[in-house]
Amino acid sequence: MEVALTIIDVALLIWGIAITVKYNRLLHEKNDQLLKNRIFPHTIRNKIETFRIKTKHLKKKSDELLELKKMADDLYDEINNVSDFLGDEAYNSDDRVLVPISDEIDMIRNYIKTSCGQNASNIVLHVNVINYDFSLPDRITVSMIENAFKHGDTSAPDFMRIYITEKDGDYEFVVKNKMRVEDYSGDRKLSGLGVQNMKDRIANYNEYNYEYKGSIYVANKKGYFYFKLLFKKI
Repeated sequence: MEVALTIIDVALLIWGIAITVKYNRLLHEKNDQLLKNRIFPHTIRNKIETFRIKTKHLKKKSDELLELKKMADDLYDEINNVSDFLGDEAYNSDDRVLVPISDEIDMIRNYIKTSCGQNASNIVLHVNVINYDFSLPDRITVSMIENAFKHGDTSAPDFMRIYITEKDGDYEFVVKNKMRVEDYSGDRKLSGLGVQNMKDRIANYNEYNYEYKGSIYVANKKGYFYFKLLFKKI
């Protein structure tokens, strides 16, 4: 009888231990869950998500403000460029017949800045002149540049190339600009008031100048317009 009771006692003891272990394990799991729920309650998760959404919205607004600032800066620069250009035009509108080549080059630079602001990465102006005392008809080259902006493909990477060179006493202005696709036809007429005005002024220059003879060449080749203005020493 005592042996039987001893076995029952052992069984009860083992069962009690098992129950205790299971209870402690469940208690720890419950405590862990309660701890998690205490640290990360539903309301805090909602707040974190709200912060994330508001931060994303704020970043977007910041990007928009930066873009708006850039647009304002570009507009400010363009207004200044136009103001400077118009101021120079008004100041120099005294019916000057001839100007130093340096003035003509400055006019070209100002015209480009006025027309496209700081976004002139697809325009190249190459100047190779030694004697800046050479004089030529005032603003004789403006029609060449204006024609490129008016009829050329301003979005092309190689939109316009301008070369101003002096060689053996001769002075050459070359403007090469990319044509728009719709103007690729080789039969496109290369004329207009600007071109005719240049020809008339060159003819007048040649009539009264005994040191240089001016000429103009206009062509349409393989998707590009070419203007070449040459002042050849006589």
